[in-house]
Amino acid sequence: MAADEGYRTIVILTSDNDPLYEQTLGRVREAFPGIDILGKSDFKDIDRFLGRIKGATTAIVATKNASILKTLNQNFQKGNLKGLSCLIIDDEADQASLNTKAAKDDGTVSPINEQIAKFRTFFDKNTYLQVTATPQALFLQAPNHEFRPKFTVLSHPGFDYVGGEDFFGDNSKLVNEFDRNDITTLSPGAQPTPQLNMPGSLLRALDTFVVAATFKRHQDASQNSAFLCHVSTRKADHNHIVDLLQRYRVDLADGARTKDPALIKRLETACADLGSTHPALATMPFDTLLGKVAFYAPGTNVKLVNGDTDEDVAVRSPYCLFVGGNKLGRGVTIRNLLVSYYGRHPKQPQADTVLQHARMYGYRRKDIGLLRLFLTSELHVVFRAINKMEKSLRDLIASKPSEEFRAVFLSAGLQATRRNILAPGAVGVYAGGGIYNPAQVLRDVTVTGATTKLDARVQKFASKTFHEVSIDELRDLIALTVPDPAASEKIWDPVAVAESLAQFARLHRQKTGYLYLDRGRGLSAKRRETQGILDGGEAGKVPADKLTLFLLKVQGGGAVEAWWPQIRFPAGRYAFAFAI
Repeated sequence: MAADEGYRTIVILTSDNDPLYEQTLGRVREAFPGIDILGKSDFKDIDRFLGRIKGATTAIVATKNASILKTLNQNFQKGNLKGLSCLIIDDEADQASLNTKAAKDDGTVSPINEQIAKFRTFFDKNTYLQVTATPQALFLQAPNHEFRPKFTVLSHPGFDYVGGEDFFGDNSKLVNEFDRNDITTLSPGAQPTPQLNMPGSLLRALDTFVVAATFKRHQDASQNSAFLCHVSTRKADHNHIVDLLQRYRVDLADGARTKDPALIKRLETACADLGSTHPALATMPFDTLLGKVAFYAPGTNVKLVNGDTDEDVAVRSPYCLFVGGNKLGRGVTIRNLLVSYYGRHPKQPQADTVLQHARMYGYRRKDIGLLRLFLTSELHVVFRAINKMEKSLRDLIASKPSEEFRAVFLSAGLQATRRNILAPGAVGVYAGGGIYNPAQVLRDVTVTGATTKLDARVQKFASKTFHEVSIDELRDLIALTVPDPAASEKIWDPVAVAESLAQFARLHRQKTGYLYLDRGRGLSAKRRETQGILDGGEAGKVPADKLTLFLLKVQGGGAVEAWWPQIRFPAGRYAFAFAI
């Protein structure tokens, strides 16, 4: 589309991750045979580079590496190519592209962010398109920040896509929980003398994969399948797990050939589990399955994919077992991934980082009954919370096209994103159980009209008691209040409050909240926006199980009467984070 619209140069920025880069470069070359495609190896010869750029429409695929991007920038500058029209497509735009020194708040800029900013200012005509499945970090940049989206377009997956709701919805049968202590046995650093003892949960996961992959191969002799073990960032752990999987490969081949009773019992258990979601598997005679396992097991391919290897993620054998860390964490697609064993346990999980580890998502609807995800119970809670967050964010984007407010719903102790890309004080939070109010409201003649309208809306409600009203009514009343912008601490924002109420109502399936009125108050002093404006025990008069709006009609020092709002969120482990 860009080429058809006259863009002469398309720059595609992708992660500095060799498997992902090669995957992206290969896909671009396959998809656009009529465009000259340049990879990062083509940047070194500047004369040849400039000749190709000036000769035809080109697409450049570059990793987000400061040195590579600097070379690319210098090539454009030396070639005096400022007049070219350029489309910059930033894949995984929330990852390395943002300023990772923003939290220092001293004006310093991270090298990759600096180079991308130079691209955006160099070309006279350019469009910067950010692409990501996890936009939390982008939405939490300050309003008018150069890397905050000006508009957002939702990408909807096709029917064959298996995603969060399939794995983490209320009716999912695809997740098997295991004890967190099993992860410790996979870390040799935690053991005085590491032994090749495989935890029972990993053994169940592997057996489940073998049955699923064998059945898939039985249905179609050309099908190879993948298993993923992603439990650590430590390379010593990866090597230890590879040794475990190699031992499993040998034991599987020997056990299937000799018809070992223990192996047969384990595979029968896996068959029963998978048969509950894929009934056709039960039609395959067990002896046939066992014979095929004996045949395929010796060719099991165990692949280590981390910073010490150049391994790709091609699935070239019936049983392909991947072990890895960060290289498998973002963007890489593993074809025919049937079973994942995941155990990354950060102390404070970040929603966008954990979601990017969801390699089990993908276009595999035809295999959905054969899919399984093995998780600790603690991580299962985290993933369910992240799925809820993602649904909430997508609903907000779909229902509110304006970029004025983009709240990220968080629960289960999650953080929205890493802190180093957020400037101090740039994020506001409405938390469960929290109270929020404007620091002050305007009290001059400009608010007379709003006060009159609000008077009419609440005329039917008595003072000093609470009333159950719709969430929409609460939002409308808040919109009629007039905070004093000169006193604002930016935590109270009428739009943010109203939209957070709407999100809470959808997520918690509540259509109503409480309204408490008190007329004739003499309150005049400025308050902190998380301090509250109540001082007479009013909060205790209203049940705390629903959203509550307290409205005090205040007058002080001969000023005009005005309504001062305070919102209270029900208690719970959740929050709405938003940029301020």
